[in-house]
Amino acid sequence: MPGWKYLLGFYFPATFLISQSYNWPCEPFNQQHWINGTFCECRSGTSGDIDHFHDGVDIHLPQGNAVYSVIDGTVTSIGTSSSYGYNSWVRVGRYCYVHVDPNPALTVGEDITAYQTILGWTNSGNHIHFKDGYPGNEINALRTNGGLEPFTDTYDPTVHDIHFYTDGLEMEFNNNQIFGMIDIVCRTTDHTDDGPYGNNNGILTIGYEVMDSLGMIVFGPVYPFSFTTIPPSDSYIQYVYAPGSNTSNYRYIVSNNLYSNHSINVTNWSPGNYTFKVVAMDQSMNKDSLLHTIEIVAPDIYPPDPPVIVSILPKDNGFDLEWLPNNEPDLAGYRLYFSYDAISWNSNHNESILINNMTLFEAESFSASTGYFKMTAIDNAQIPNESQPSNIVVFRQGLSGQNLIIINSFEDQDEMPSPPYTGNIGLLSDRHGVGIVTVNDTLFKLDSSFTIPTGHLPIILRGNNTKPWDQDLIESLENLSFWILGGRAAQSLSLTLGGTEFLENYLGISFAGLIPIPSEISGIQDPYIDFYSTNLTPYTSMDSISHIDLILNESSTYPILADSIGNIIGIAVSDPPSILSSIPLELLDGNSRSDYFDHAFGFLLDTVMTTIDPKLIPEQTLISFYPNPFNSQGIITLNTNPGNYNLSLFNILGTVLWEQKVKFSEKNNFSLRLPRFLSNRMSSGPYIIVLIGPDNTVISKKILYIK
Repeated sequence: MPGWKYLLGFYFPATFLISQSYNWPCEPFNQQHWINGTFCECRSGTSGDIDHFHDGVDIHLPQGNAVYSVIDGTVTSIGTSSSYGYNSWVRVGRYCYVHVDPNPALTVGEDITAYQTILGWTNSGNHIHFKDGYPGNEINALRTNGGLEPFTDTYDPTVHDIHFYTDGLEMEFNNNQIFGMIDIVCRTTDHTDDGPYGNNNGILTIGYEVMDSLGMIVFGPVYPFSFTTIPPSDSYIQYVYAPGSNTSNYRYIVSNNLYSNHSINVTNWSPGNYTFKVVAMDQSMNKDSLLHTIEIVAPDIYPPDPPVIVSILPKDNGFDLEWLPNNEPDLAGYRLYFSYDAISWNSNHNESILINNMTLFEAESFSASTGYFKMTAIDNAQIPNESQPSNIVVFRQGLSGQNLIIINSFEDQDEMPSPPYTGNIGLLSDRHGVGIVTVNDTLFKLDSSFTIPTGHLPIILRGNNTKPWDQDLIESLENLSFWILGGRAAQSLSLTLGGTEFLENYLGISFAGLIPIPSEISGIQDPYIDFYSTNLTPYTSMDSISHIDLILNESSTYPILADSIGNIIGIAVSDPPSILSSIPLELLDGNSRSDYFDHAFGFLLDTVMTTIDPKLIPEQTLISFYPNPFNSQGIITLNTNPGNYNLSLFNILGTVLWEQKVKFSEKNNFSLRLPRFLSNRMSSGPYIIVLIGPDNTVISKKILYIK
């Protein structure tokens, strides 16, 4: 650009370099006055605390004192107080006098004489905002050559502090360690004079240099800002002043430049201690510097391990969510995310609330909707690292008396993506209106007193990994209805202490090896008599419970799912109704997945017990049945006291068609449905329900079935 020169980051016209001097615009003219504000200080405005550069010098002068021109010339513009209020002005040529009530005798175009003609009088601002230069081309009136004279400044500026931030972010480095792209920010002021504001003015020039541990300069010196002319745009102020700056506070980003964001990149510097030196100067070349030694380190890019959620269980109108503590030394805390659809997630609780030593979150209340929850762990790195999320847990307050307890019993999956196993169960069960709680199988080890709550159907999710079962978990399933899902569930049981006995003696089956993922799956008996699915998600292999090795007790265990060549991949137990399936939900597509779940849901939940108000329980044990006669399903209600009971259904020939062991830990009233599969074994006629108590007391109830 012709006629322009470059100096320390600023462009300005060559004509501005003319060393034009002038006395002060107020009496006494040839004596120095106090300075309330210097050139290019930060000024607040309509856009906030960091709005524009101060485009002049503020000369202290109490209200009502006369203001004079510093040159002979012509009045070029007048801004009256009636139009501009506090910011009224008079301009003579290149000089403008602001916060001045104009002399009413003056007119635009009138010739005036320096130091004789009164331009006006200071208003309530108690100072003259004196501008040297036309709008947008102002220069510093306090300069080494020219400008206001006489002027002497014997005071050094002060560099108050040095801080280090991640480039472009309001994120300060901690532990006196830095890495990567760095912003250097310091608060600096100049003590210009002993006036009321002279000890808090802005500086003229500021920069920095960096030395290694031996004192050798390895970077700089760099002086990005020297305020001799007004910057071309007020928008550049964001590159000069850091957040926290305002009209009376000056925090310079000395690692920036005037026209764009910049930084110092220490990524490839050798780790170790370095000393950063910030130097500030005023218009009289007085200077101050400040040293800060800091360590350059490699960045922390390693997140913590995902948290392990142990349980989410009801408490009053809300729930308790408990997790295992993470052990990372730099752990800051945790973030809890929730969703109502397992798709859109929100977080109202972060590491400032869930701090690093917490393992329990108590929600005093929660809606009746199904809630999905997951957690992450956060470290205290400069740019915090967030772990992968934990497994999803699901919670819903029990509404209908039918409840699920989902037991997470899987680890990272190597052969298929990591889908939200528990979340899928929650989505499929939500429309059935059941209560849902979630626990991790770890809970059975941590709390030996924990048992599966009465009236809750356990759904054990094994994923597709081979992982030994917890012995306490296996034992807790005995005499209960349950559903085990997992591509390697039977194999894992066969490798577990006590697992083989559970397979053979309790379920009546054995693990027969692994088979490739089949091309199709067919239901062969209740509850999957009409089930069929293809287009299975591929992964390596799954359990087979071969019919060759199957130890079938025809009255209790039978195959329910098979592949196209006859490999058994799912079995059902009739007493109590239970399912073990090698087919995770995630193996199936959307429609098949819903069908698969609903078949099992109806088969299993018919026998889940429902707690009734204990006030309704009589002292004497009673048994009732509704409706009677019945066609497909009936409900048995038991009013009894604590103890172990055996419930049986007999035909008129005395043959046992169904048995259910019931354990009551406290006085209570329970109801349960007869399982649907019984209708395949029953013909129209009378039957007898028999309840045998802990003292061998026998109570019976005659019912009538009509097919």
